[in-house]
Amino acid sequence: MSQPGEQLEQVLSGARADPSYLSLWSAYKKIQSLGLKSPRGEALRIAVIGSSTLEPLAACLDVKCRLEGLAVETFVGGFNTYRQESLDTKSALYSHKPDLVLLSVDAWSVLDKQFIATFVRMTPEEKEAAVQQLVNDVATIAEVLANNSTALVLVNNFIVPFFSPLGIVDNKQETGLRRFFSEANSRLIKGFTDSNRVFVVDLEAVAGDFGKSRTVNWNTWYRGSVPFGEEFTVRVADEYLRYVRALKGKSKKCIVLDLDNTLWGGIIGEDGLEGIKLGNASPGIEYVDFQRYLLSLYNRGVILAVCSKNNYDDAIKVFREHPFQVLREEHFAAMRINWQNKVANIAELAKEINIGTDSLVFIDDNPVERAQVAQAFPEVLVLDTPKNPRLYREALEALSVFDVLSLTKEDMARGEMYAGKRKRAQLEQSATSIEDFLKTLDLRIQVREVSDFDTPRVVQLIGKTNQFNLTTRRYTEAEVEHFRESPGSAVYSMAVADKFGDEGVVGVAIVKKESEAWLIDSFLMSCRVIGRSAETALLAKIVSDARRENAKRIIGEYIPTKKNPPAEDLYQRHDFAEASGEGNVKLWELDLQKKTVEVPEWIDLTEE
Repeated sequence: MSQPGEQLEQVLSGARADPSYLSLWSAYKKIQSLGLKSPRGEALRIAVIGSSTLEPLAACLDVKCRLEGLAVETFVGGFNTYRQESLDTKSALYSHKPDLVLLSVDAWSVLDKQFIATFVRMTPEEKEAAVQQLVNDVATIAEVLANNSTALVLVNNFIVPFFSPLGIVDNKQETGLRRFFSEANSRLIKGFTDSNRVFVVDLEAVAGDFGKSRTVNWNTWYRGSVPFGEEFTVRVADEYLRYVRALKGKSKKCIVLDLDNTLWGGIIGEDGLEGIKLGNASPGIEYVDFQRYLLSLYNRGVILAVCSKNNYDDAIKVFREHPFQVLREEHFAAMRINWQNKVANIAELAKEINIGTDSLVFIDDNPVERAQVAQAFPEVLVLDTPKNPRLYREALEALSVFDVLSLTKEDMARGEMYAGKRKRAQLEQSATSIEDFLKTLDLRIQVREVSDFDTPRVVQLIGKTNQFNLTTRRYTEAEVEHFRESPGSAVYSMAVADKFGDEGVVGVAIVKKESEAWLIDSFLMSCRVIGRSAETALLAKIVSDARRENAKRIIGEYIPTKKNPPAEDLYQRHDFAEASGEGNVKLWELDLQKKTVEVPEWIDLTEE
C-alpha cells in the first residue's frame, strides 16, 4: 500500500495534467481524506472567509499552491460569518494562525436587499451613503484582520455590473449604477494604498478580462450561494496565486531569450542586418512591441538574459546598430551567443547571474530547444511560444509570474546594478588578488536598524532570498514590525554601494537579545553582493552592538537547504566555534570576551 506522501503526489499529478475545476475540486477532497499534517511552521496557512459559499475557491487555491511545491493548510470560514470570525480573536479563524487571509465579500450581501429595485429613484445623498456603507463594511473588517493577526490580507473589490436598470443612459446620470460601483472600488483602493498588509485584489479587472457574462453560474448561485462559475473560480484562484508566489518567494526573476525569430523576425546570419524583421509596420512591429513589453518588465526589476545559437558578431550588431532594436546590450545581465547546447548555456547563465534555475523563464520559438530545456530543468518555466509572433506579447503578458508585494527603488534599478556587476567582473579578472580587487572597489556600506522606509524592502528580501540566507525563515511585515518594536530584538538593514553603482538595501539580520547572549535568528544577503565581504561588515556591526550592551557571546544558526550552501561557512570563516544543535539546526558561537569581528580595511562602514 502506498504511503500518504506517494498518494499525495499521485493526486497532484492528476491535477497537474488536468487543471480544470472538477479536477481541482476532486484533488482537494482526496487530499483532505489523506489527513496530511505539515510540521508547525512549514505549511502556508491560508484562511478564506466571506459572504458566500467559498469552499470551491479555497479548494482550487489550495491545490494550485500545492502544485507550486508548497505545503498548505486551508481554513474555510462559515457562510456569511466573516464579521463574527474577524471580530472574535478567539475564533477558529485566529486559532488557525493564517499567513494569508482572503476576504471575499459580495457587494449584494452588504447592500440593502431592495437596492437594485429602488436604485433608479434614489437621491444622490442616498447613493453616497450606500457607497460609503459598502466600502466601510469591507474596509473595517480588513483593518480588523490586519490588526488582529500577522497575516497578509487580500480583499477583493467589486465587479462593476454590465447590466444597469438605467439602460443606455446609465452614464448620463450623476451616479449611474456602474459609476456607483466604480466609485466604491476607487475608495476601497485609495483606503489601502499605503498599507503593506492589506492588498485589494482587482476582481473587477479579472472579470472584465474573463467576460462578465460568464462569471456566475446562476444554478449554483441560487442553489448554494456559490459566487463564481466553475471556470471563473479557477481564474480567480490564479489571481490569488500571484500573491502567494510573491509572499513565498516563488515569483520568477529572469527571462532568458532566444534571438532569431524571437526578439526579431528572420535569421541574422542569413538575412543580414537589413533583412531581419524589425520595424514600424508588420512584419516587424510585432517584434518591436514584444521588446517594448520586455523593456517595461526590465524597468520594474525583471532580469533579462540572452541564450542564442548564433555568430556573436552578427547578433551583437543588431543590439548596437539596428534603428528599431528596442533592447540594447546594457539591458541584459548576461549573454550566451554561441553554438553551444542551450541547456549548458542556461546553466552557465544562472551561475553568472547568481540565481537558481527555478527563477528562470525561457522563451524560444524552436519547440525542440524548448523541449530540451524543459526536460533538463523541470523547474524552469518554458513558455509555450505561439507560432504566430503577433501573439508573443499576449503570451508574455498572460504569464503573471513576476509579481512582488512592493516595488522598491532597488527593483527599478536592478538593470543598472547588473551593468555594474559586469564591470566589476572585468576588474576582478585584471586584479592580482581578491584583496587587491576589493580595495579598488571603493566599497561603502551602511548598516542600521530598520526604519519605516526600509521595511518594505526588508520584508521583500526576507521573502525571496534563498542562496545567502542562513535560516530561510520567512517573516511577514507584521512580524518584522514586532521584532523592531520589541526591546528584546533588533532588525538590521545593510545598504551597499561602490564606484560602479548603488545596490541599495541588500542585507538583513534579525537578532534576539538576552542578557548574556545574542541569537542571530536570520542573516541574509542578496546574491548580487556575494564576494564583496559585505557580510563581514554586517556581522561586525552586530558584534559591536552586542559588546556595547555587555553580551558575553553571540550564537548563530545555520539551517541547510538545497539552495543556501553559499552561506554555510559564514560563522566558521569569522572564527565562531561549532556548538551542539538540535535536528538539522547547526549552531555556532562567538565568545565576545575573547574574540571579535573586524570590518575589512577596504570597507567604509557607516553606522546609524
